[in-house]
Amino acid sequence: MVGAAQVDTCTEELFHRAKQAALDRDIPLQTHAAQSVMEFREMIRRHRKTPIEWLDDIGVLGPKTLIGHAINIDQHPWINHHEHKDLERLSRSGASVIHCPRDFAQWGDMMRSLGSYREAGINMALGTDGYPHDMIEEMRIAGLISKVASGNVDLLRTEDVFEIATLGGARAVGRDDLGRLAPGAKADVVLVDLKHPSMRPLRDPIRSLVYSGVASAVRDVFVNGEQMVGDGEILTMDQGEVLDRLQAGQNRALEKVHEVDWNGRSAEEISPICLPVE
Repeated sequence: MVGAAQVDTCTEELFHRAKQAALDRDIPLQTHAAQSVMEFREMIRRHRKTPIEWLDDIGVLGPKTLIGHAINIDQHPWINHHEHKDLERLSRSGASVIHCPRDFAQWGDMMRSLGSYREAGINMALGTDGYPHDMIEEMRIAGLISKVASGNVDLLRTEDVFEIATLGGARAVGRDDLGRLAPGAKADVVLVDLKHPSMRPLRDPIRSLVYSGVASAVRDVFVNGEQMVGDGEILTMDQGEVLDRLQAGQNRALEKVHEVDWNGRSAEEISPICLPVE
């Protein structure tokens, strides 16, 4: 896909060139918009338009446009905007919204609400946008936060959340061979152990997976017919060795935090350890 980073850091000319590059190659155009109150206010200051409104007016929104996040739209209560038309703009354009609930929940923000976006007819997809890359957890957080934000437990069903995590993502990238088990689709298969403690007692497999399942309940994973995970073990790498390298990389980065911090602070000053570690 073509990636124009975000609405407040890319010019109209760059967006037009990015859109044409995507059209020429018949691939999606992806960008980030309505990520924060600050971005919303800045776009209003520059253009007297919301981020979504500006993208729509310059011709960027469309069936092959992916919008990262779109949380702080005109109806978000933190925005306090005088009109609520962003959902209509997104729905009319056919653009997809990529929702990453955990990442924003860590910063105290949330989509208000996922069920409302879906009810408006917007294709929603689910992403992680940060570690851990756990789609089961993302489904659970997305469903719970939507219920809390809307005050309506029936606005978003469990099967809706599952579809957003599977078919919604496939639709967003224009692939009808992904997100489903069907003739002609890629042989992408996930096998979940229904006897895993997090899945018991079992009545509704999807509901158990979304609201109580954990990653360790995933037993086998096949990607395009090739087995990647077997009996819960990754088969394509030495996981222990990779994680040791990851830890070593973090340790090197932590030693240099003070060199790149605006005030020369150490990692411990910026993010203190919760409890003493011996």
